[in-house]
Amino acid sequence: MKKAIYIFCCIISYFLSGGCASTQPRYAVNETAQYKTENFQPLFDYTYNREKGLSRYNILGPFITLEKGPDWENEVFRPFYYDREDKRQDTRDMDIIFPLGNYKRTPEWERYRFTPLLASKRDFKEKKEKKKNFEFFPVFWGRTEEGEGYGGIFPVYGNFKKRFGKDEISFFLWPVYMNIKDEGTDTTDFIWPVFSKTTGEKERGFRMWPLFGYREKEGEYSKKFFIWPLIHHQKTNLDTSRPTEFSAFLPFYVSSVSPRRMSRSILWPFFNYLYDDDENLTLWDFPWPIIQRGSGENLKILKIFPIIGFKEKEERKEHFFLWPLYTYKREFPEESERVVHRILLINKYERELWNKEKKKSMQLRLWPLFSYWTGKSGETRFNFPEIIPVDSEGFERNYGPLLRFYEYDFNAKGEMESKILWGLYSHKSNDSGEFMSLSFLASYEKRGEDDKFSILKGLLEFGKKGGRGYLKIFYIPF
Repeated sequence: MKKAIYIFCCIISYFLSGGCASTQPRYAVNETAQYKTENFQPLFDYTYNREKGLSRYNILGPFITLEKGPDWENEVFRPFYYDREDKRQDTRDMDIIFPLGNYKRTPEWERYRFTPLLASKRDFKEKKEKKKNFEFFPVFWGRTEEGEGYGGIFPVYGNFKKRFGKDEISFFLWPVYMNIKDEGTDTTDFIWPVFSKTTGEKERGFRMWPLFGYREKEGEYSKKFFIWPLIHHQKTNLDTSRPTEFSAFLPFYVSSVSPRRMSRSILWPFFNYLYDDDENLTLWDFPWPIIQRGSGENLKILKIFPIIGFKEKEERKEHFFLWPLYTYKREFPEESERVVHRILLINKYERELWNKEKKKSMQLRLWPLFSYWTGKSGETRFNFPEIIPVDSEGFERNYGPLLRFYEYDFNAKGEMESKILWGLYSHKSNDSGEFMSLSFLASYEKRGEDDKFSILKGLLEFGKKGGRGYLKIFYIPF
């Protein structure tokens, strides 16, 4: 399909751009120039750079984009499909109805998913498949790095191996029966989460939820609950220098004590007290999250939510006023500084400085009107309007161009491109010259000392070529 679209656009552009110029090529702008751009929107436009081996077609405004470079290709059928393949790095990135479907491939692995039904991943080593998994709900199967196979139909019957951080997970008519094996420990659940039993060399446990349950591992932890979630008692980190004892009778009382650190809560989570001797930190909530006050080594906190609040720590400061009306954050590690002002969370002004490089970047977003961004290498982007207030590459490449009236892009190489109404009006500037067009109705080109202005691709055209002026009327040159 992609090749058919390319051929169709090439044929149309040839006839529309050729006109009667062939009768007098002496005064026509050189059609074999290194850089060529034509605009026939709302049907399509194309750009071709012979020297760099780049070509691009935009068809039906931003709905279809086909790009090709010396070692990469990019196909976009917005908002349904995006596909970019880099042959030099042997990578591929594809979206299908983003964010539901995605496929990625690198020399080390490949994976694809279509939420919530399909998921698969394969790992490669020495260009041979070593590990894979496939899920098409409710069916799944796979193979571990050691070549062990697994699979099943959820929730009827099946098992996983080396998945979800466990050695093996087996089930039958889940939640009726499930068994988990991991590092010498065996846990069996009946009518999950009601009944459970754990056995192992140093680990044991039993649960009859919600009445009673415990789990212990010799020298590491001991956890118990009664009438879940009301009563808990735990001892953890027993094999470290910071053993911790936790007790709770919710919501009336919660306590956590370890060497040099202690916290207490009354009517959790409303009234809390925390003391940490290592950081000389004292923190009070009365009640949380309305009033919070704390101080410690390089730390100060005061919040009267949602009226005002601040938090100051080494290399970081945060403030808010009438949250979420206004928030402020500043991070200043040794070699850089980043400042973010937000109004109603989605409107923001962000500035970042790199002290040694003496460079900076800036972003301004006023939703839903516009977004403006400049990078540390001088690149600039401006979009109007900016409907999706999300900093996401996936949303940008699949939806962003569909929702904009005006786009401006200036890259680090000094190349500029702007367009209005999905490219109906286009303005480009690069090392080949300057090019402006209003679809096929009117265009202007300037290449060095040569230039031309054309109406309807030569119905009326005048300009200068090789130091001599020329004129076309009804495609006939004078």
